[in-house]
Amino acid sequence: MDSARKIRVMLVDDQKIMLEGLETLLSIRAEIEIVGTAQTGEEALERLHSAVPDIILMDIRMPGMGGVKATEAIKELYPHVTILILTTFDDDAYIIEALCSGASGYLLKDIDGEKLVQSIDEALSGNLLLTGKVAQKLARNIRNKNSEFEKAGKELELTPRELDLARLLIEGYNSKEIAEQLFLTQGTVKNYLSDIYAKIGTNDRAKALLLLKKHLST
Repeated sequence: MDSARKIRVMLVDDQKIMLEGLETLLSIRAEIEIVGTAQTGEEALERLHSAVPDIILMDIRMPGMGGVKATEAIKELYPHVTILILTTFDDDAYIIEALCSGASGYLLKDIDGEKLVQSIDEALSGNLLLTGKVAQKLARNIRNKNSEFEKAGKELELTPRELDLARLLIEGYNSKEIAEQLFLTQGTVKNYLSDIYAKIGTNDRAKALLLLKKHLST
Protein backbone atom coordinates (compact mmCIF):
# COMPACT_ATOMS: atom_id res chain seq x y z
CA MET A 1 0.00 0.00 0.00
CA ASP A 2 1.16 3.57 -0.74
CA SER A 3 3.01 4.77 2.36
CA ALA A 4 1.63 8.30 1.85
CA ARG A 5 -1.94 7.05 2.10
CA LYS A 6 -3.50 6.31 5.45
CA ILE A 7 -4.99 2.90 6.23
CA ARG A 8 -8.76 3.34 6.39
CA VAL A 9 -10.20 1.31 9.28
CA MET A 10 -13.77 0.56 10.34
CA LEU A 11 -14.53 -0.81 13.82
CA VAL A 12 -17.53 -3.07 14.47
CA ASP A 13 -18.30 -4.12 18.05
CA ASP A 14 -21.48 -4.11 20.11
CA GLN A 15 -19.66 -2.92 23.23
CA LYS A 16 -19.38 0.85 23.14
CA ILE A 17 -16.47 0.92 25.56
CA MET A 18 -14.53 -1.45 23.30
CA LEU A 19 -15.29 0.72 20.26
CA GLU A 20 -14.09 3.82 22.06
CA GLY A 21 -10.98 2.09 23.32
CA LEU A 22 -10.04 0.78 19.89
CA GLU A 23 -10.76 4.13 18.30
CA THR A 24 -8.51 5.89 20.80
CA LEU A 25 -5.78 3.28 20.44
CA LEU A 26 -5.70 3.38 16.65
CA SER A 27 -6.41 7.07 16.08
CA ILE A 28 -3.07 8.08 17.60
CA ARG A 29 -1.29 6.17 14.82
CA ALA A 30 -0.33 8.56 12.04
CA GLU A 31 -0.79 5.87 9.40
CA ILE A 32 -4.36 4.98 10.43
CA GLU A 33 -7.66 6.76 9.82
CA ILE A 34 -10.87 5.56 11.49
CA VAL A 35 -13.57 6.00 8.85
CA GLY A 36 -16.50 4.56 10.77
CA THR A 37 -17.76 2.56 13.73
CA ALA A 38 -20.78 0.29 14.12
CA GLN A 39 -22.32 -1.84 16.85
CA THR A 40 -24.08 -4.43 14.66
CA GLY A 41 -23.52 -6.12 11.33
CA GLU A 42 -26.50 -4.32 9.84
CA GLU A 43 -25.14 -0.96 10.95
CA ALA A 44 -21.74 -1.80 9.44
CA LEU A 45 -23.36 -2.49 6.06
CA GLU A 46 -25.15 0.87 6.23
CA ARG A 47 -21.91 2.69 7.08
CA LEU A 48 -20.20 1.12 4.07
CA HIS A 49 -22.49 3.04 1.73
CA SER A 50 -20.72 6.26 2.64
CA ALA A 51 -17.26 5.13 3.72
CA VAL A 52 -15.51 2.02 2.41
CA PRO A 53 -12.47 1.10 4.52
CA ASP A 54 -9.38 -0.88 3.65
CA ILE A 55 -9.92 -3.12 6.65
CA ILE A 56 -12.64 -3.86 9.21
CA LEU A 57 -12.02 -5.06 12.76
CA MET A 58 -15.13 -7.18 13.39
CA ASP A 59 -16.52 -8.63 16.61
CA ILE A 60 -17.97 -12.14 16.31
CA ARG A 61 -21.01 -12.00 18.62
CA MET A 62 -23.37 -9.04 18.27
CA PRO A 63 -27.14 -8.51 18.41
CA GLY A 64 -28.86 -9.15 15.10
CA MET A 65 -26.33 -9.89 12.39
CA GLY A 66 -23.22 -11.33 14.02
CA GLY A 67 -19.66 -11.22 12.77
CA VAL A 68 -19.82 -14.31 10.56
CA LYS A 69 -22.94 -13.24 8.64
CA ALA A 70 -21.70 -9.68 8.44
CA THR A 71 -18.37 -10.85 7.03
CA GLU A 72 -20.15 -12.95 4.39
CA ALA A 73 -22.40 -10.06 3.40
CA ILE A 74 -19.59 -7.50 3.26
CA LYS A 75 -17.22 -9.74 1.29
CA GLU A 76 -19.98 -10.38 -1.25
CA LEU A 77 -20.57 -6.66 -1.79
CA TYR A 78 -17.01 -5.40 -1.18
CA PRO A 79 -14.65 -8.32 -1.90
CA HIS A 80 -11.57 -6.06 -1.74
CA VAL A 81 -12.24 -5.08 1.90
CA THR A 82 -10.09 -7.03 4.37
CA ILE A 83 -11.83 -8.23 7.54
CA LEU A 84 -10.14 -9.24 10.77
CA ILE A 85 -12.21 -10.85 13.51
CA LEU A 86 -11.38 -9.37 16.91
CA THR A 87 -13.21 -11.11 19.74
CA THR A 88 -13.03 -12.67 23.19
CA PHE A 89 -14.42 -16.00 21.93
CA ASP A 90 -12.01 -18.71 20.80
CA ASP A 91 -14.69 -21.30 20.02
CA ASP A 92 -13.65 -23.78 17.30
CA ALA A 93 -16.88 -23.35 15.36
CA TYR A 94 -16.60 -19.55 15.33
CA ILE A 95 -12.99 -19.73 14.11
CA ILE A 96 -13.79 -22.06 11.22
CA GLU A 97 -17.00 -20.26 10.23
CA ALA A 98 -15.29 -16.88 10.29
CA LEU A 99 -12.39 -17.99 8.11
CA CYS A 100 -14.74 -19.78 5.70
CA SER A 101 -16.87 -16.63 5.44
CA GLY A 102 -13.89 -14.67 4.11
CA ALA A 103 -12.19 -13.23 7.19
CA SER A 104 -8.43 -12.75 6.83
CA GLY A 105 -7.73 -13.55 10.44
CA TYR A 106 -9.10 -14.34 13.86
CA LEU A 107 -7.60 -12.42 16.78
CA LEU A 108 -8.43 -12.36 20.47
CA LYS A 109 -9.00 -9.10 22.31
CA ASP A 110 -6.13 -9.72 24.71
CA ILE A 111 -3.77 -8.79 21.86
CA ASP A 112 -1.59 -5.75 22.64
CA GLY A 113 -1.88 -2.53 20.66
CA GLU A 114 1.41 -2.79 18.80
CA LYS A 115 0.66 -6.35 17.73
CA LEU A 116 -2.82 -5.31 16.56
CA VAL A 117 -1.37 -2.60 14.30
CA GLN A 118 1.17 -5.09 12.98
CA SER A 119 -1.64 -7.57 12.31
CA ILE A 120 -3.54 -4.94 10.33
CA ASP A 121 -0.48 -4.37 8.13
CA GLU A 122 0.06 -8.10 7.64
CA ALA A 123 -3.60 -8.77 6.80
CA LEU A 124 -3.54 -6.00 4.19
CA SER A 125 -0.44 -7.67 2.71
CA GLY A 126 -2.46 -10.83 2.17
CA ASN A 127 -1.37 -12.86 5.20
CA LEU A 128 -3.74 -15.02 7.26
CA LEU A 129 -3.63 -13.87 10.88
CA LEU A 130 -4.25 -16.20 13.83
CA THR A 131 -3.17 -15.62 17.42
CA GLY A 132 -1.27 -18.44 19.09
CA LYS A 133 -4.27 -19.76 21.03
CA VAL A 134 -6.49 -19.69 17.96
CA ALA A 135 -3.90 -21.40 15.77
CA GLN A 136 -3.52 -24.17 18.36
CA LYS A 137 -7.28 -24.73 18.56
CA LEU A 138 -7.60 -24.77 14.77
CA ALA A 139 -4.74 -27.27 14.41
CA ARG A 140 -6.27 -29.48 17.12
CA ASN A 141 -9.66 -29.34 15.39
CA ILE A 142 -8.11 -30.42 12.08
CA ARG A 143 -6.21 -33.25 13.78
CA ASN A 144 -9.39 -34.45 15.46
CA LYS A 145 -11.32 -34.43 12.19
CA ASN A 146 -8.54 -36.33 10.44
CA SER A 147 -8.53 -38.85 13.28
CA GLU A 148 -12.30 -39.32 12.98
CA PHE A 149 -11.97 -39.71 9.22
CA GLU A 150 -9.26 -42.35 9.60
CA LYS A 151 -11.28 -44.21 12.24
CA ALA A 152 -14.28 -44.33 9.90
CA GLY A 153 -11.98 -45.56 7.14
CA LYS A 154 -10.82 -48.44 9.35
CA GLU A 155 -14.43 -49.38 10.05
CA LEU A 156 -14.92 -49.70 6.28
CA GLU A 157 -11.64 -51.65 6.14
CA LEU A 158 -10.08 -49.16 3.74
CA THR A 159 -6.31 -49.13 3.34
CA PRO A 160 -4.45 -45.80 3.76
CA ARG A 161 -4.20 -45.46 -0.04
CA GLU A 162 -7.90 -46.25 -0.50
CA LEU A 163 -8.65 -43.64 2.15
CA ASP A 164 -6.66 -41.07 0.14
CA LEU A 165 -8.78 -41.88 -2.91
CA ALA A 166 -11.98 -41.73 -0.87
CA ARG A 167 -11.11 -38.24 0.39
CA LEU A 168 -10.63 -36.96 -3.16
CA LEU A 169 -13.76 -38.72 -4.37
CA ILE A 170 -15.82 -36.99 -1.67
CA GLU A 171 -14.28 -33.64 -2.67
CA GLY A 172 -15.59 -34.14 -6.22
CA TYR A 173 -12.46 -35.22 -8.09
CA ASN A 174 -12.92 -37.54 -11.07
CA SER A 175 -10.68 -40.52 -11.86
CA LYS A 176 -8.31 -38.50 -14.05
CA GLU A 177 -7.92 -35.77 -11.42
CA ILE A 178 -7.41 -38.33 -8.65
CA ALA A 179 -4.67 -39.96 -10.72
CA GLU A 180 -2.96 -36.57 -11.14
CA GLN A 181 -3.25 -35.74 -7.44
CA LEU A 182 -1.82 -39.09 -6.29
CA PHE A 183 0.64 -39.58 -9.16
CA LEU A 184 -1.04 -42.81 -10.28
CA THR A 185 -2.23 -44.08 -13.63
CA GLN A 186 -5.94 -43.89 -14.34
CA GLY A 187 -6.00 -47.69 -14.57
CA THR A 188 -4.57 -47.98 -11.07
CA VAL A 189 -7.11 -45.48 -9.75
CA LYS A 190 -9.95 -47.45 -11.34
CA ASN A 191 -8.67 -50.64 -9.69
CA TYR A 192 -8.53 -48.93 -6.31
CA LEU A 193 -12.04 -47.55 -6.80
CA SER A 194 -13.33 -51.02 -7.70
CA ASP A 195 -11.86 -52.35 -4.45
CA ILE A 196 -13.47 -49.50 -2.48
CA TYR A 197 -16.86 -50.14 -4.10
CA ALA A 198 -16.57 -53.84 -3.28
CA LYS A 199 -15.81 -53.11 0.37
CA ILE A 200 -18.84 -50.87 0.79
CA GLY A 201 -21.06 -53.23 -1.20
CA THR A 202 -22.05 -51.36 -4.36
CA ASN A 203 -20.87 -50.94 -7.95
CA ASP A 204 -22.81 -47.71 -8.42
CA ARG A 205 -20.57 -44.63 -8.19
CA ALA A 206 -23.36 -42.34 -6.97
CA LYS A 207 -24.40 -44.75 -4.23
CA ALA A 208 -20.76 -45.33 -3.29
CA LEU A 209 -20.22 -41.58 -2.99
CA LEU A 210 -23.27 -41.19 -0.76
CA LEU A 211 -22.10 -44.01 1.49
CA LEU A 212 -18.58 -42.65 1.69
CA LYS A 213 -19.89 -39.18 2.58
CA LYS A 214 -22.11 -40.71 5.26
CA HIS A 215 -19.28 -42.69 6.84
CA LEU A 216 -16.31 -40.41 6.28
CA SER A 217 -17.52 -36.82 6.20
CA THR A 218 -17.10 -35.01 9.53
